[in-house]
Amino acid sequence: MSKHDQEVETDDVGSVPTFFREHQQFFEYLEQIASMAGDRETWVNSEASEKEEETQLVRKASGILEAYQEQPMCLDPHLERIVNTLMSVIQEYVHALYESTVASSTSTGISMSRMSELFDLVYTLCKVRGYKVILRFFPHSVADVEPVFAMLWCHSSVDAVAPSWTTRYILLIWLSLLAMVPFDMASIDSGLSNPPALDLSTVNRSGRINTCAHSLMAKWIELGKLHLNKSGCEMEGAAVMLAHLLSRRDALEKEQPEFISWTTREISESTGLAAGDNASKSLGINSILRINGALRVLCHLFLVMDSPTALDEQLEPLLAIFQSDAFEQHSITRKLISKASQRLALLFLPPVPPKPTVDYNGISLRENLESSTSSSRAAKETPDLNHLDDDTADGCVDQAEDIELSAEVEAFVGILLQKLHDKDTIVRWSAAKGVARIAERLPPVLAQEIVGAVASILQEETLEDESGRADISMTSEFSWHGALMSLAELSRRGLLPPQMLRETIPWIVRGLTYEIQRGNYSVGSNVRDAACYVMWSFARITNPLSKAVFAELSTDMATALISVATFDREPNVRRAASAAYQEHVGRHTRELAAKALGGLAPLAPEYVISDLLPAIVAATASPFLAVRHGAVLSLGVVAEVLGPRLQNNVQLSEMVLSVPGNIPERYIQDFGASLTLSAVASYIGCLSRAGWGIDGSQGGGSGMRQKQFFDYFVQALTVCKEAQGIVPEFTAFVDKCGLSDEQHSIVERYTRVERSGTSCQSFVLAMGALNGQGDFELLCRLVTQGATVETRRNAAAALAHVCQRWTQGSCGAGSDRATKTPQNELAVTEALLEGLLDHSVDNRGDVGSWVRKQCLETLLVLCGSDSTLITRMAAGHHGSDIVVLLLGRTLRATTEKLDKLRTRAGELLETLLYTQQDDGDTATVVTDLPPPVQRCLAQLRMCILPRGGINSDFRRQDGGDGLSTDDQQDKSERREKSEDENEESGINWADPEAAFAHVVHALSVDEQRLRQPLFEGLVITGSAEPLGKFAVKAVSSYADTLPPTSEASLAAKSSSSNQEAAATASEQSVSHSGQWSVDGIVDELTRLLLTDRRTSKVINPALIVADQLIEQGALAAASPEKWLSLYRAVRRIAYGLRAPQRLGLCLKLYSSLSLVSDEMARMALESVQAYLCHPIPKIRQMAADQLFAMICINGVLVDSDEERTERMQAILTETEWMLVKEDDFKRCKTEMAELVRQALGMSTQCSIAHNRR
Repeated sequence: MSKHDQEVETDDVGSVPTFFREHQQFFEYLEQIASMAGDRETWVNSEASEKEEETQLVRKASGILEAYQEQPMCLDPHLERIVNTLMSVIQEYVHALYESTVASSTSTGISMSRMSELFDLVYTLCKVRGYKVILRFFPHSVADVEPVFAMLWCHSSVDAVAPSWTTRYILLIWLSLLAMVPFDMASIDSGLSNPPALDLSTVNRSGRINTCAHSLMAKWIELGKLHLNKSGCEMEGAAVMLAHLLSRRDALEKEQPEFISWTTREISESTGLAAGDNASKSLGINSILRINGALRVLCHLFLVMDSPTALDEQLEPLLAIFQSDAFEQHSITRKLISKASQRLALLFLPPVPPKPTVDYNGISLRENLESSTSSSRAAKETPDLNHLDDDTADGCVDQAEDIELSAEVEAFVGILLQKLHDKDTIVRWSAAKGVARIAERLPPVLAQEIVGAVASILQEETLEDESGRADISMTSEFSWHGALMSLAELSRRGLLPPQMLRETIPWIVRGLTYEIQRGNYSVGSNVRDAACYVMWSFARITNPLSKAVFAELSTDMATALISVATFDREPNVRRAASAAYQEHVGRHTRELAAKALGGLAPLAPEYVISDLLPAIVAATASPFLAVRHGAVLSLGVVAEVLGPRLQNNVQLSEMVLSVPGNIPERYIQDFGASLTLSAVASYIGCLSRAGWGIDGSQGGGSGMRQKQFFDYFVQALTVCKEAQGIVPEFTAFVDKCGLSDEQHSIVERYTRVERSGTSCQSFVLAMGALNGQGDFELLCRLVTQGATVETRRNAAAALAHVCQRWTQGSCGAGSDRATKTPQNELAVTEALLEGLLDHSVDNRGDVGSWVRKQCLETLLVLCGSDSTLITRMAAGHHGSDIVVLLLGRTLRATTEKLDKLRTRAGELLETLLYTQQDDGDTATVVTDLPPPVQRCLAQLRMCILPRGGINSDFRRQDGGDGLSTDDQQDKSERREKSEDENEESGINWADPEAAFAHVVHALSVDEQRLRQPLFEGLVITGSAEPLGKFAVKAVSSYADTLPPTSEASLAAKSSSSNQEAAATASEQSVSHSGQWSVDGIVDELTRLLLTDRRTSKVINPALIVADQLIEQGALAAASPEKWLSLYRAVRRIAYGLRAPQRLGLCLKLYSSLSLVSDEMARMALESVQAYLCHPIPKIRQMAADQLFAMICINGVLVDSDEERTERMQAILTETEWMLVKEDDFKRCKTEMAELVRQALGMSTQCSIAHNRR
């Protein structure tokens, strides 16, 4: 051990430990305990002196562990060794005891209580660190199942001599791990011979425990039931064990439903609710233990269940139990009911994708509290959260799923909202967390209803005094506390919408000073503490619109927090208010202090160099993480601003440069290593930017110090989860010192495709700092071929850095450098355009959106910095194809469902269509382009982005958006108003309604390669709520302005030719050749339906949008041959299809097509009724529903024979299509077909409605 390590070990590091200081002494005790307990001779006969010595060693070891209850993570590096040492001895003993007492006919006399001290020590570990963490290191082989089960059975028997409850608890949680072995339980069961009788003295009701169980599974369940009504840890251990056991696949069909029924009976019998009896007025201790045990196991079971299938018959009894008032005097029981209610409700809701971790160190105080004049500006200044999913960063649940809330979920939510008023804190807190977890699974509309219900609690029983101020003297402190706790949990999950914050924050500020007199005492300290918790949770919100609200109210919030932190009488409230204030400000104290020191150092350089610098250098090796982190950051800033002064002094220069070598190695390997490494990276970046003479700067990275600094960057990029702050420092280091060939290969090796994890993703991002041509080509490949979505996203981000270096001219020279050439520009553009097609989906949702967003941002950097890029690409080998492809993919991105992607795509589209002059006052158009590209750009400018200058002349001449037809006068009033509002400010791309209303007119461009991706994007978005209605509305409104067929478009062109004689040839092309038609929309829908149905993701959206457009009458003017083509496409999709969802959409579209014409109605009726005899019951039911809608609701078949009509209705509604046998539904289908044929054949007595709008 070095001298420095000795000093750290002996120095007093404060009351809170930062590492396991006594590990050497503890392991000495542990080895002695394991040696004594592992002696097989002592298992039979052990002397009292040896037993006493072992007990004393266990007490000493336990005392060391219990000192770490406040900081248990300090034990983590040593947990595996500790647990393995103990459990290896216990495992050997358990197998020997099993062979001795159960599996063998002869007894060897092994004592059952020999390992009680070791079990006590393992329990102490579980108490300090938590059983879930300790359980990870338990042995879990199949051979352990029966021995451990047999030992627990023996310790639960009537023959057990003074059994230890800690022994039973450890065996229970061990069995909870062994219950998850991936083998059928019947294959493990060898049959225990003559097991001892169980101790049923605690069971006060006969028949509750089945002592005649034979199989291992049955005995296991009955043994768990025995321990459920025991107080303390045994009940918890039994609940966890039973939950894992009953979640096995071989227990789902029989044991799980039976056990849930048993728990329901247990609770009902104990409370007197069975058979409709009234609840008991008072419950005894035994009844409460039975109820709590049953509820606890239900809580754990609901957590691991996959679906609520096994609860069908028990939902009503459980709801009655949860709503009963029999537990008013038992707070723990009410807490368990709250927990079971929330977990049961979550079973009925789809899981929410896990959200990436937010690096709050990257969010500054300025971004939290500085005022913002508009929400749009706040949106542009959103902090970089390492490219989180847009919905995640905005604090919103994915809006694409339309979840229907069942009556059961509503009932459970009502129970939890009622529990927010409970008189006990533990019940209110559990309910608050449950409300937030349920709201997290719901669509935003339903989640906002829950938020509104919680916020309304604060206004209950609130009056206004004469001055108009709120009088809260009549309110309940319990209700306020529960509501504030729930708001805090909702805020932590980003579920508080910005529009509600402005209304809610004043009430939370009132909660900071909440106090009500109750006789000779006052209440409200818990409310004030909860209000501080809400303020603390606000720092977790990253939504820029919410930050704008905070900026407006920041003065009131800060004033109230400082007042409470200073003057509140309760210490815990003062601490909570201080923590909330520091969460907004203090979290960034060290970074702010370092920046402030950098600003002050030039004002007093002598003082900083002589007095502060030595102290800062000494603090860089401090054992305290916070001190070390701040010192390294400060040193880097000072070295950057005082670089010339320090470099001239050899002693000071060496002192500054030697700091990374003086940091102990354990500080960059153990807890807190990421903070230390990020600070060192910042320090090295400061030195590099200041031009410090790091050796090797002239030799391509050959010096020892340069190698040391490079190694630090490798460690930082490997350890730190967030590489965004490290990459700029690495870039500065590479620019100053360069990299050797070996170092270059190290970076490249870490980015290989076969690697995974954070390190690969970080090094891919760091590749943007390298200038090699091979590095550039690798990044282009990784955008589309990266192993993970994070790798592909970071590759696109690294290319943005490369493009910035091209703009700055800092790429260097040489044949191996990735310079700005037409070939490289084309390569990066093609890679990014391929990245825009990344629609990867996993359990986190649409993770491909991360890649698409970054590709759009990189394209913005590439195109925005060079106004001649499009001209060069159009003049290249690919001609105008690459430019048209770029425009088409960008148009497709403007229809994205995510607001931020649409915004980035809109900005890119504006950049492509217009280039800004240096003065920024007017917009000019690039005209040095091939005619096809120039025509596309001109048409898009007039269709989507009307601006001043030359484009205004076009608009005045042709009377509209570049489309000179008489139908321009029939456009909707909303679109004209939208254009007037956006004439100067531009389109609000974040508003889906406004964005779709503008971009849909690009369908009039005559270039098919622009039309198809745009229409496909509108179709895909149109099938997803809640944005779908805006996309469909835009297409429908646009279709109203189109002629029916292309011939009508030509006629309109001929009639208007005289009015445009003065226009140029280019203007005429723009105005006329781009006209589309209603037939064109039907053709596009047909094309999308005819794509490969095995791989296409656009067929279902096309079916949905086609159905909606037909119902709205938007396609009524289409020609008959187009309808026939669409019908044949639907029939081709439905042929042989067995997927219920897609086939249901086809049947729905058939129903809509029946409104088009007589012939189409006849074909649709015949097609739908053919599915009445489909082998899948669900499809038969859907076909019957659609037939009923077509005949009885839409009125496509009007029959004068009322008897025949009533018979058709009876067949469709009274037949059990989901249950009937094959012969029955075939008979019904034949009769139905005959009735329809008769109705259609009586032309004088029937008619087919055309229902065109």
